[in-house]
Amino acid sequence: MFWNFEKNILNRTALIDTNNGTEVTYKELDRDCNRIVQNLKNNKKQLAFLLCENSYSSILSYIALLKSGCAILLLDSKLDSELLNNLIAKYSPELIFSSNQKDISNYSSSIHINGINIHRIKLNQSNSDLYDDLAVLLSTSGTTGSSKLVRLSYANIQSNAESIANYLDITKNDKPITSLPMSYSYGLSVINSHLLKGATIILTNGSIVLRNFWDIFNKYKCTSFAGVPYSYQLLQRTHFEKLDLPTLKTLTQAGGNLSESFQKYFAEYSEKRNIKFFVMYGQTEATARISYVPPEKLNYKFGSIGISIPGGELKLYSENKIISDQEKEGEIVYSGKNVMLGYAEDRNSLNNDDQLNGVLYTGDLGKIDSDGYFYITGRVKRFIKIFGMRLNLDEAERMIENHIKRPVACIGNDDQLNILIKDNNEVLEIEVRKKIKELYKIHNSVIRVNEVKSIPVTPSGKRDYKKMYELIR
Repeated sequence: MFWNFEKNILNRTALIDTNNGTEVTYKELDRDCNRIVQNLKNNKKQLAFLLCENSYSSILSYIALLKSGCAILLLDSKLDSELLNNLIAKYSPELIFSSNQKDISNYSSSIHINGINIHRIKLNQSNSDLYDDLAVLLSTSGTTGSSKLVRLSYANIQSNAESIANYLDITKNDKPITSLPMSYSYGLSVINSHLLKGATIILTNGSIVLRNFWDIFNKYKCTSFAGVPYSYQLLQRTHFEKLDLPTLKTLTQAGGNLSESFQKYFAEYSEKRNIKFFVMYGQTEATARISYVPPEKLNYKFGSIGISIPGGELKLYSENKIISDQEKEGEIVYSGKNVMLGYAEDRNSLNNDDQLNGVLYTGDLGKIDSDGYFYITGRVKRFIKIFGMRLNLDEAERMIENHIKRPVACIGNDDQLNILIKDNNEVLEIEVRKKIKELYKIHNSVIRVNEVKSIPVTPSGKRDYKKMYELIR
C-alpha cells in the first residue's frame, strides 16, 4: 500500500510545505505517523473526520489514520459549521482531526501532535461497527459537505493510485504542486499516486491566479499541474502562455467538461513546449479516474473523454444491453477495482459490505467512435459540475427552500447555476446568493437568480425542468 513506504525512498524528500517551510523525508513522515498511530490504538475500528487543507499536518493525519486502520472522512477545513455539525450528528465519529482550534460540541481536544488537534468523543456512545475494508469517505458533492458519502476501500484507493501513476508515467523524480483541495477526489488522487512512487509533493493553499503560486512552482522546480475546467479557463484569461515554467512536464485536466476551444489552446501550448497534456474523466464513485485521452491522440479526439484507465473497462448500456453501434447513445458503465463499495447516508450504513462489485453506472450518457474513444452526450441524473465540484441540483433546491421558505428550482450546466424563484426581489436575490456562496463556496459570477411567474410543472404535478430551460433562454 502506498502509505507503507518502500525502503529505497525513505531518505527522499516526501513533502515540502510552503505554508510554513516544513520539509520532511519519507522516513520522517513515517516516524511522525507512527507517533500518532500509537495514540489511536483501539480494539474497535474507529471513524475519524479529517478537516484538511494542503499542508503537512493534513497529509500526516491522513497517512497516520490509514496506517491505524481508521475509516476517514475528508472534509475541507473551511467547511461551514452548520454542515459540519450535520455530518457529526449523522455519522458520530469517534475522532476529529483538525489543524486549527474548533469548538466542537461533545468533543474535547485531548492530543496535540505536529500541529494537529485530535478531538476525542466525550460522551460514552455505542456506535455501530464499521466495515473492515472501509478506508476513505468522500462527499458526493466535492467540498460542499453533502451528507451522502462515497465509501472507498483500501483496494479502491491503492488500485486507482497505481493506475494513475501508470498512465501518467509518474516517477520518484516528479514534483507536483497542490492546486486542488485535498478533500476533493481529484486533489487526493494527485497525492496518492505521487506518494506511491516516492515523488516530492509541493504543498500550498495559494491561488493559481496569484503570481506567488507560480513563483513557488519555479522555486521548487515543480513538474506537473492539475486543474479542473475553471482552472484552465482562468489560466488562459491570465495569459498562461507568457509564464516561464522551464520544469513543467505534465498538465492534467478533469472535474468536468473542458470545451474544445480550451482543449485546443492547451494542446497547442503543450505541443510547442514538449509538455504532455492529459484530458481525463472521473467520478468520486470510482475513487478518482475512469478514463483519459493519451496526449498524442488529443489533436484527433477533441471533446472525447478517451479510453479506460489501465485495469478498467468502459461500455455503453441501453435497456440493459451493451451498445456497439457508433450511432447509438447509452449510459456509460465502468468496471474496475477502483469502483466504490457503495454510498453511505448515516452511521449504520458504514457497516455495509461491497454493494457494487466493481461495476459503476456513471449516470452520464455517451457514444463511442470507431477507435473505441468515448464521448459524453448528456446526463441521466440531475448533477452539474462547477469549478470541478459536483453539485446535486435537487439537494441545492432543498437547501435554498429551507432557507427562504418558498418554492425554488435549480437547473444549470458546468458553467452556471440557475436558480428560479417565484416573485423574486433584490433583497431575496442577495439572500439567496449569499446562502449559495456560504454553503457551496462557488463564485458569484456563475450564480444566476431568475424571477418566474410560477415554477413550471408537468400535468402529473412533477417539476418540468425542460420547460425551465426554455424560460431562461
